[in-house]
Amino acid sequence: MATKSSRVTIDHEEIRQWADARCGRPSMVTGTGKGDETGILRIDFPGYSGRGTLEPISWDEFFDTFEKHKLALVYSAHAHGHRSNFNKLIARETVDLETGEKLGPSRHHRKLAEQARATAKKATAEKTTARKATPRRATRKSPVASGEHRAPRSEAARTTKGQGSQRGGTRQNPERRGTSRGGGRSRGR
Repeated sequence: MATKSSRVTIDHEEIRQWADARCGRPSMVTGTGKGDETGILRIDFPGYSGRGTLEPISWDEFFDTFEKHKLALVYSAHAHGHRSNFNKLIARETVDLETGEKLGPSRHHRKLAEQARATAKKATAEKTTARKATPRRATRKSPVASGEHRAPRSEAARTTKGQGSQRGGTRQNPERRGTSRGGGRSRGR
């Protein structure tokens, strides 16, 4: 998470000194706190877009919520040769506090992945249920395999054997078998 120009910290004094050096004040996003709880934390800097969307809070409230939610601050001291106000509050479990290296996905991305897995699992279960609920077409077993005996063929069926199918088509003449229809070479002539 941290780059060459940024650092990660959970040290309250370091965070406070960094913010004070830039006239930053602890705040929360308006309307995100429920009851007495502090909402989404931010550090507000004068002259930036926080006016109207951020409510000022005390450093004690800020750090109580910071610890409750196990947050860490990624910040940049300088960018492009100038003092930087860049900062981001992240979950501690997503970054190695010693090296600043990213360890894993954020809580948000883990939650999205869990929801996707649950949706896929539910879809698979629904398909399985649908398959079980759909009656399968019975397959006919051969009379010999099932132990049945066939009824004797009717006289009409016995007399048409070899003369053509019952659907009106004609069987191929055994003497013509193997000849091509296109007039090419023929076998057996």
